Amino acid sequence: MENRLKYKIANRYLEIKTEYPEKLAKLLPGFGHFHDSSDSEESLIHLVREGESEEERLMQPDSETNIIHTFNIEQDICRFSKRGNNYFFTITERGGSVSAEFSMEAESSRVKCRLVPDYRNGTILLSNPVHLKFALWMIFGFRGIPRKLSAIHSSVIVYNKSAVLFLGESGTGKSTHTRLWLENIPGSTLLNDDSPILSIEEGKPYVHGSPWSGKGQKYLNESYPLKAVVRIRQNSSNKIQKTKYSGILWSSLPFVSSGIS
Repeated sequence: MENRLKYKIANRYLEIKTEYPEKLAKLLPGFGHFHDSSDSEESLIHLVREGESEEERLMQPDSETNIIHTFNIEQDICRFSKRGNNYFFTITERGGSVSAEFSMEAESSRVKCRLVPDYRNGTILLSNPVHLKFALWMIFGFRGIPRKLSAIHSSVIVYNKSAVLFLGESGTGKSTHTRLWLENIPGSTLLNDDSPILSIEEGKPYVHGSPWSGKGQKYLNESYPLKAVVRIRQNSSNKIQKTKYSGILWSSLPFVSSGIS
């Protein structure tokens, strides 16, 4: 019997149909803070697992498959590809075996998922559970960017009921900078230390907490209007200057999760 897990993230719904809801939920640390049981809202993402025969067909590459982009996460390979009206996101382990694959259409909330069930033990075989959480992050970008929302690689502080985003490459000092705010600026709090959600709501930018976090494991289901974006670069001296809107826009693009139009 299929059950469902439903989460509300950045005021959008992600729904997962599964035969093993309790065990699958344990593979998604942080998502529990965003659990939602309402029935009335349409889901941004509707994740389902197809049957074995469909999975085999889904995984089979052919001459019509166009590889759009590949990149690595640690020692594993991620691949975006397209065949007809379907887009695919695949994670392949270093040995060549597929850890997970997802098939989606740009205009449909339905996302097909290849996760192998272990019927004997009533669970799911997933060689690396981190891959599932990362894949959902990528799918959220795929579905969200055309609808004016996306995860963004950033550490974000809330001050005076507004959000301040700190952008920078890994290792630049985003988390260090937000920690200094927490230690030295009374009233500041941490919303998310790695991957908040940025959205446009009625023409205004908002920042939302998310189930994707870094070492701080900060999973707050809260939303705030965006007050400022700070681009951090390492230097031998401390300096801050105001930049033009166009400059901060272009500097922000490398930190937005991947979406395909």
